[in-house]
Amino acid sequence: MYQIKAIDEFNLSAFNDKTFQVSDTNTPDAIIVRSSNVSDQLITPRLLLVARAGIGTNTINIEACTQNGTAVFNTPGANANAVKELILQALFTSVRPLQTAIAHTAALTGDDLQTQAEATRYQFIGGELYGKTIGIVGLGTIGQQLADSCYHLGMQVVGYNRSSKGLQAVQQLATIDDVLAVADFVVLLLPLTESTRGIIAAKQFQLMKKKAVLLNFGRGALVDDQAVIEALNQGQFKQYITDFPAEALQDQGHVVMLPHLGGNTVEALSKSANLTVKNMRDFLETGVIRASVNFPTADLSFSSPNRLTVFFKSRASLWNDVSSILNRYHVPILEMISNTKGDYGYMLVNINLVANNVTTDQKNQLINELKAVTGTLRVRILDNLNA
Repeated sequence: MYQIKAIDEFNLSAFNDKTFQVSDTNTPDAIIVRSSNVSDQLITPRLLLVARAGIGTNTINIEACTQNGTAVFNTPGANANAVKELILQALFTSVRPLQTAIAHTAALTGDDLQTQAEATRYQFIGGELYGKTIGIVGLGTIGQQLADSCYHLGMQVVGYNRSSKGLQAVQQLATIDDVLAVADFVVLLLPLTESTRGIIAAKQFQLMKKKAVLLNFGRGALVDDQAVIEALNQGQFKQYITDFPAEALQDQGHVVMLPHLGGNTVEALSKSANLTVKNMRDFLETGVIRASVNFPTADLSFSSPNRLTVFFKSRASLWNDVSSILNRYHVPILEMISNTKGDYGYMLVNINLVANNVTTDQKNQLINELKAVTGTLRVRILDNLNA
């Protein structure tokens, strides 16, 4: 039975059955999480999977999971529309003083509210997005959807991505600095890695237009908060909108902080959770990997009585060693798939232990021999529950 630990709130009623049990154990087989921190203490030899309902994995120790042979899943694109719509709302808010106007109107008294309101509306003259240039740094699923929406609003769309995307609506520039220099609005949608941490700092703010707005919907640490404050105080750019609150930015003029609302809609939360649960169940039962950040995709029809799964550090002769052991146990190899991602790989091998009456003891011996193969990180043999 697999023990499932939910760090955040999920509806996991479907997991309380003969195969799965939701538990608050500190040694789970799988963890499901939204944006909370996953303690390193939970990354035990038993942990097979950390499933993130959402895209950001900076709250998970990916390196420790990889070395442990623990897959880390996320759900790229599941909340893309929700994040895109929030960014659009932030863009409109940045050019039209709606909140101030609403508060002013709510404070009016008397029976001639419309006359009073219209007499003061000159105080709330705003601008338009039409014809302005938006720079999108990170052209993944969210970035592409945002680019398309902004293009249809009549904006000029420029962007930066490590690889060329060939997007019709986007003029892709060579560097982030190139984007900062020409954009009226800059939207950050990069993941947080060692190479992107603090990627927007004092030097970058010097390149921006004085009336530019920076919107951070990637990760807070992409931006140097102290540099933000200094740049705004010096009038190097107009406003900073971030979905990642920080103490240093509190009570700072021209800074708007949102409480990490990006994917916080009923539709996105439901879609992300449902996809996470499905991918988690498929992985635990069949070994299939569809969206892992640390191991490659591997999807093979489970048409055999049993299946071997192997996480490994890539080396040329590993499959020869694995197949040699299987042959020694007279285990038929029916189908297999093996993919790599960077220095690591994953294989699915459809096998038949039933044909040669492999006993439980022999099965355990087989697993131990496979685990001893140089480079293997984790070995499982699964029984086909639908056979």
